[in-house]
Amino acid sequence: MSGRVDHGPWSGDVPPGRMRGMDEHADLQRDGYWRMAVWALRIGYGCIALAVTGLIVMVAGSTPWLLAAGVVGWLVAAVVLATGFLVARSRLPSPRPGFWAMRVTLLSDTVHARSSVDEG
Repeated sequence: MSGRVDHGPWSGDVPPGRMRGMDEHADLQRDGYWRMAVWALRIGYGCIALAVTGLIVMVAGSTPWLLAAGVVGWLVAAVVLATGFLVARSRLPSPRPGFWAMRVTLLSDTVHARSSVDEG
């Protein structure tokens, strides 16, 4: 008996924001299309905030320009996100991770910036 307690997917030998056993590939974080999808989602967050602000301003009696800009920006970000996500997934070696695991990884990557050490 090694004396080590296994705490499941949240044990200490996995980087923060990752779960052991989650089918992800290290190549994904180095893929340009994946980075494009991550940044598109980050920009999409800002566009949603802009749309909500525009909705509030419109209710207060102003013109709907902020709302329109937020919605159009979000739609563009969604197209770029979907393109990057699908191309990055298709470039992974078989067996490819499932869509759910990749969505979790995408959401995690948008809030957890990679360090410059990971870049190389």
